[in-house]
Amino acid sequence: MLKRIFLLKVVTLFLVTGISQAQSKRKEAYDSLLIGDRITPAVSSVMMPKSYTEIILSNSLLTTNSLFNSTGHTFDLNSRYTYLINTLQVTHGVTSSGRLNVGLDLSYRTGRADADRESSAMKVFGNSSEGLVEYGRGLTSIGFRARYVPTRNRNFIIQNTFRVPINAGKAENIFLGDNRYAFNTQFLYTQLLGRKVFLFGQTDFLIRFKDNQYKTDFTLPVNVYATYLINHHLFPFIQLGMVNSWSNVNSQSFAYGAGLQYQFNTMFNINFFYNDVFAGQNSNGWNSYNLGIRVVL
Repeated sequence: MLKRIFLLKVVTLFLVTGISQAQSKRKEAYDSLLIGDRITPAVSSVMMPKSYTEIILSNSLLTTNSLFNSTGHTFDLNSRYTYLINTLQVTHGVTSSGRLNVGLDLSYRTGRADADRESSAMKVFGNSSEGLVEYGRGLTSIGFRARYVPTRNRNFIIQNTFRVPINAGKAENIFLGDNRYAFNTQFLYTQLLGRKVFLFGQTDFLIRFKDNQYKTDFTLPVNVYATYLINHHLFPFIQLGMVNSWSNVNSQSFAYGAGLQYQFNTMFNINFFYNDVFAGQNSNGWNSYNLGIRVVL
């Protein structure tokens, strides 16, 4: 019996050592293919080498109780709207050149409208009926995605996502705002400014196709992030953004934000950032709190 236990321990030790060495070699191979450091505040611009898989869990809490009218003046709403958007993104490298990735996105949303504009946004996490006007939650869409390098410059990335709604006609999903077929093109670019500072630019062109209630509309967000590398682990960053939307009523908004990314290693990081819409026309004054977790396997 003691011999069997000893043999089992020896075999287990060899297996653990072998797995650890394999993971270490895999990380070394991954690191050798990276081009500089990257931040992943809301989207990743890191190309996955063949056989590597990137998993990102993005969580955003958005809340508003104010509105910018057509002249840009702020008006208080009589209610508060809060949405919790959880998105799981899985991206896999499929080519030996590392220039093409394919991915799948799943979006789960929770939304709540309260009669009291001063109510807490945290109510979206519970089931309180006090002041409740409308509530909804569920898996709202699945996205099919491609990420690729279109030129010789590997700092320039394009990402396309075709989003398919789940239960599009369901009243809850209409309230949650993810009930239409949509196609998004993202242009991502990273520019180094010395050894410690870099800029990350993101421009989206989102088309939400018409359905029985709405016409086709277009949204163009532009965001610029500036990051300072304190060390190989800690990346504080700031953000400036603008969103233009063309639909039944055209709208525009401007936002600023700040965040922090902690990189345990190149294959595992977390980040948090706050975003505030401070001006606009025909748009809500959203505040958002965002937490992201990124793992490479």
